[in-house]
Amino acid sequence: MSFPLGKLLELTVDKTQSPDGQDRIVVARDGDFQFFPSAGLITVHQGDELDLEDEDVFVPFGDGDVELTLKAVNQPGHPISLGSVFIRRDEANAGDLVKRFEGGGALYELKYKVLP
Repeated sequence: MSFPLGKLLELTVDKTQSPDGQDRIVVARDGDFQFFPSAGLITVHQGDELDLEDEDVFVPFGDGDVELTLKAVNQPGHPISLGSVFIRRDEANAGDLVKRFEGGGALYELKYKVLP
């Protein structure tokens, strides 16, 4: 693995996009490449805290910063963007960081760190 490297630690579901309190989600990298999970969808409920640290979800950097987009796929073939965040190379050694995905009426918080 090349460094720096982002490591996803936790995803907190503060508010789902779906009014029933349940979303089926994926995290995409650089627009459309499904990054997490590697296949399929994850079903989450309002109030969930997904511990990603033990799953070793790493974000490799290319030449610059990495954009992650959270998408709800509550209806097959109709993904809805729940917002994007940028993980920056210059955040290495900054400790645990939190950014918010906000969109489509949803609110999710992503905790991560950038390894040097």
